[in-house]
Amino acid sequence: MPAFCRFKQAGYSWGLPVRNDNNYNDNNRQNVNANYRPSNSLEMTLACILDFCLGCSMKTYRNLYPQLCSYENIELAFSKARKKKTTKQYVIDFESNLEENLNQLKNELETFTYSPSPLTTFTVRDPKTRRISASHFRDRIVHHALCNIIAPIFEKRFIHDSFANQKGKGTHSAIRRFEKFMRKISSNGTNFGMGGGIAFWAAISKGMC
Repeated sequence: MPAFCRFKQAGYSWGLPVRNDNNYNDNNRQNVNANYRPSNSLEMTLACILDFCLGCSMKTYRNLYPQLCSYENIELAFSKARKKKTTKQYVIDFESNLEENLNQLKNELETFTYSPSPLTTFTVRDPKTRRISASHFRDRIVHHALCNIIAPIFEKRFIHDSFANQKGKGTHSAIRRFEKFMRKISSNGTNFGMGGGIAFWAAISKGMC
C-alpha cells in the first residue's frame, strides 16, 4: 500500500499512516515524498507537514484536526509558547485577554480562516552574525498546537540518529554519536568522509519558495 496523507475538510478528518510497530528505521534509507497537494491554502500549510512517507505497514490516524482545534490543546500550546517569555510585552498583551484570544484562534482554525502573520526579521551576533526570522506569538501557539498532535506520531518513526529538535538530544549528542561511528570505521583501517551543508536561507529569493 502506498504511503499517503489524507485531509478532508468535510467532517474535519485527517488520515495519517504510520507503521504499527515502534521500531526505528536504522538503515537511514527511507525517502520523504510530497505528492499530495490540497487546494485550500490552510489545508496546504497543515497537510503538507503531514504528507510524510512512513513505510509499508501502516496505521491510519483519523480525526486529528478536531484535536488540533480543541480549546484544551490551544491552551496547552499557549503555555508552551510563553515558557521563559512571560516578561515579554507581546506575551503580556496576549495574556491580558487570554480566553478571548484563544477562542479567536480556535475559531479561525475551525473555519479555515487562520493565516500566519508576516515574519519579524532581525540580526543577532552571538558571536556569529545571523539573520533571524521570528514568527508572531499567536503563530507560535499554532506551531505548538500542531506539534502537540503530530509529534507523538512522528517521533516513533524517526531514526535513532535523528538529533535535530529532539528532546534529550542536541549538538553535543550528535557529535558524540559521530565520533563513535568515526572510531568504529577507523578501527577497521577504513577512510571516512563527512558530508555537510551550508545554510544560506537568508540569501534565497523568497519568491522561489
